[in-house]
Amino acid sequence: MGPVRAVVVRGAVLRDRVREAVRGPGWQREDLLLQLKTVAAAVIAWSLASWLLSPRVTTFAPFTTLLAIQGTVHRSVQQSWRYLVAVTLGVLLAAAFGTTAGRHAWTLAVLLLVALALSRAQPLGAQRLQVPVTALFAFSAGNGEWDYGVELTAAVLIGMGCGLAAVLVLAPAVHHRDADRSVVYLAERVGDLATGVARSLREGGPGQSETRAWWDEADALQASARQVRATVELGEENVRLNPRQLMNGGGLLRLPEHHGRVTALERAAHQLRSIVRGLDYAAGREDHPALAGDFLIPFAGLLEDIGRAAHRLGEGVSGPPDAGGKREAGGAPRAEHGPGGSGKADADGDPVADGRRRAAELAENSRQADLRVPGEWPLYGALLTDARRALDDLARAPGPPWS
Repeated sequence: MGPVRAVVVRGAVLRDRVREAVRGPGWQREDLLLQLKTVAAAVIAWSLASWLLSPRVTTFAPFTTLLAIQGTVHRSVQQSWRYLVAVTLGVLLAAAFGTTAGRHAWTLAVLLLVALALSRAQPLGAQRLQVPVTALFAFSAGNGEWDYGVELTAAVLIGMGCGLAAVLVLAPAVHHRDADRSVVYLAERVGDLATGVARSLREGGPGQSETRAWWDEADALQASARQVRATVELGEENVRLNPRQLMNGGGLLRLPEHHGRVTALERAAHQLRSIVRGLDYAAGREDHPALAGDFLIPFAGLLEDIGRAAHRLGEGVSGPPDAGGKREAGGAPRAEHGPGGSGKADADGDPVADGRRRAAELAENSRQADLRVPGEWPLYGALLTDARRALDDLARAPGPPWS
């Protein structure tokens, strides 16, 4: 893709994002509002600093505003106070060394050593490097003078105040939408993988090429689970210190339940990966037809129960009222994701109880059957164990009233 083509594509993406932001609520609108309020707050901070302070520190005001405004109120407050502490330490060090030992090469060396040592403080987080940077700037550009340090700190306070004011007045909306949809999507993919494998078993498969595709899908589910958990954590962070949450009654988000769902789905996906690996091994054996007749075709019903349980877990996702007072629900119409999408799951019965009962019957039938093919039972036992673990993991998740 040439540079002209890349510019055209990025322009189209930007246009689509602006259109979505104007059309209705969503991350596109939140991102656009974040950029607009950042620009407005930075301009106001620069104007105030230009009016109240000398030109040599004016830039620090809008610069601080850019650092202060983050995606959530909690993160904005956190980064602001860390930056303020780091700048204050740097200013104090520069003024202390500049007014006592003077401005020399050896003084600068000692100053930086002390500043770097202080920057190791864990509470400063990502802003820890601002200690030596501010110390160096105040020592060099401000000649280590107390007056310069006071003005620099005042500029930082102006920028921080403008940034936090913009964040608090135009706080991001409090909702579960992104977190709910992410958990529902993960549940659909896990459920669709299980039911897709079950369908193939009933049709006499799978072949090794199909099992390898399922294996890749199961691996991808692990990465998806991490992304979903990050989305849930961002939703939780969005509530902390958010004034909109106080206006909505101050209730806590129910997202800790989402963590339990994500953990259950992630573990179930891991068990499905192990099941797919066993099926891949079975597909490569010469006695695969005998294995299918003895166990694999009945085993499909157990996989369908796992798929139903995962889908039911996604249908049980719901959040508290959003900023408009309406309760959001994650049980949107299911789209087919991944190989073998199953469509809508059966709403009747308890899939976990059905699966446990089916697993017990399969184990009993396998013990009573005449297993003539060598090595059948180790494969049966491993598949049954993985399936039972997947059911147990889904049963522990908050949500539907499992038996």
